[in-house]
Amino acid sequence: MEFEKQELGIEQDKAKLEKNESKLKETIKKLEDIETEFNSDGPDIIRLAISKNFKRGMTGTKEHELKQGKDKNALQRCRYERYVYEQDLDGKEDRLADFLDLETGLREIAQREICLREQYGQDPTKVKEEFKTTKKEYKRLEHEWWMIRDSFDAPLERAFQYWRSNPIWYMHRVLREDCARRGGCCGRDCGCCLHRKLDETRTHAARHFTVECGCCKKARGFELSEDDKKYFAIRYAVSDDGKKGLDLKDIQLKSLEMQNLHLQQLLTEGAMKENLMRYQFSDGAVQEFEHYIHEADIAEDEAEFTDDECPMDEEEDPYYRRISQASIWGLVDGNFENPFDLIDAESTCDSTWQFDGSNLLGQEENDSMITEIDW
Repeated sequence: MEFEKQELGIEQDKAKLEKNESKLKETIKKLEDIETEFNSDGPDIIRLAISKNFKRGMTGTKEHELKQGKDKNALQRCRYERYVYEQDLDGKEDRLADFLDLETGLREIAQREICLREQYGQDPTKVKEEFKTTKKEYKRLEHEWWMIRDSFDAPLERAFQYWRSNPIWYMHRVLREDCARRGGCCGRDCGCCLHRKLDETRTHAARHFTVECGCCKKARGFELSEDDKKYFAIRYAVSDDGKKGLDLKDIQLKSLEMQNLHLQQLLTEGAMKENLMRYQFSDGAVQEFEHYIHEADIAEDEAEFTDDECPMDEEEDPYYRRISQASIWGLVDGNFENPFDLIDAESTCDSTWQFDGSNLLGQEENDSMITEIDW
């Protein structure tokens, strides 16, 4: 009897050992899997962590050394390169394009208000109502401006603060040239960009002309249409670069449709077909309009994209790069002068920058391409 109890106890102990052995094997298998995964991915993870810390540490040391020296261009360029590196490394969203477009919106409102003050004597009631609207819109945009501004960190914060510590940073040659070639005040000797009479609450609205500039309207001799204003707003925006082409086509199509409706009021359908070319449409406009209204009939091989294709990723817009570098860092590609030496403290103009109306809707235009040559 005693022997049977001992035998039963041995069997129970054996069962426990087998169970523990099974658990131990499972644990060993998990550890082996972890070891295999680590051998495969571990070095990359470690290298990435070390690279981040080392790169940031080295860049911070380099920035500190440059800050003690006299090469301000190298200092700002170091901050710019570090910002771009960290954006790519961390996959952060770049809000600078939106930030610069908000600044354009603030300028538009402030310049619109200057025009309204000049019109006050004509219709005080209407002007007061418009002022209420512009005041609300300015506050809304200014709030968005601060939301993005408060997100600036590390090298971007230091670069932005340093560059904009100069109250006339916006007279940077790249920004002045851009203003002039778009028909702005920097192409004349009026001096508005430097001495624009703004309300004291419009501190973020100083700088160059917009489509609402009254001085530019007088210089042109005509008012821009709403379609032209929208066209310029999209064409010279620095955000949503990939959508510019589509948005501009929409505006052009709308313009063509309005012209077509005007002709329909003057002519019967039959007469319009016979006499269309005698009226205000250019050959190109008629062809473009007919292309759009019959777009559903376009053969698949003529379409811009087929079902099996996707548009290629948009490359960085050169206009965005040029304007953002000058506005945020004071830099120009290929130029290594002190950024503050590129600020023109006096209002001057170049006769080749005058506006001739060639940039209006439906006509070709060229980007400004200022470089370091001859500076």
